[in-house]
Amino acid sequence: MRMRSLGFLSLLVAFVAMGTAPAPAGPSSTADINPADGPPPTTASQSAGLVQQMFFLNKMRPDVERVGLIWKKGAANQEKMIERANRAVAAIQGKLYVGYVEDKSGVAEQFRVLTRKHDVQAIWVIENDGIVNASAPRKYLIKNTIKKGIPLVAPSRDWVDAGAPVAIAKSRAIASVGEDI
Repeated sequence: MRMRSLGFLSLLVAFVAMGTAPAPAGPSSTADINPADGPPPTTASQSAGLVQQMFFLNKMRPDVERVGLIWKKGAANQEKMIERANRAVAAIQGKLYVGYVEDKSGVAEQFRVLTRKHDVQAIWVIENDGIVNASAPRKYLIKNTIKKGIPLVAPSRDWVDAGAPVAIAKSRAIASVGEDI
């Protein structure tokens, strides 16, 4: 009997535990934080990965109601991606808050605003955009989400390699089975 190759969607999940001291408190601005209210969830082929990430987050931490997304301001397809992310969070009956950053130095400030003012219960990074994914912002987000005890849903394996608790990536794997005599 001969079986053909089988394609499937896999989730890359890795957990890393790390203990650190609490982050120092300080003032923060709310200039670039906007709640992302939007329509009820709908299905779209490209947003399936985002919805799956939120369902995974919901299985890990069912108490999460407020999700903070750190996003490079002016990124390509920004409105479309924010709308998809909002639908994904709405699928778990949550609310999305977006912290827009223009450069690497804005990541820490927006993290503080998201966690202090909006009391987000998870941080979500959905793109490796060169600003949020840069070494210093990535290390800051990893360290401070762990300090605060909130999940960080990262976009790729390199975040996990840097110490992120979880990365969920959409990938296509092929499994093939040879002939059985």
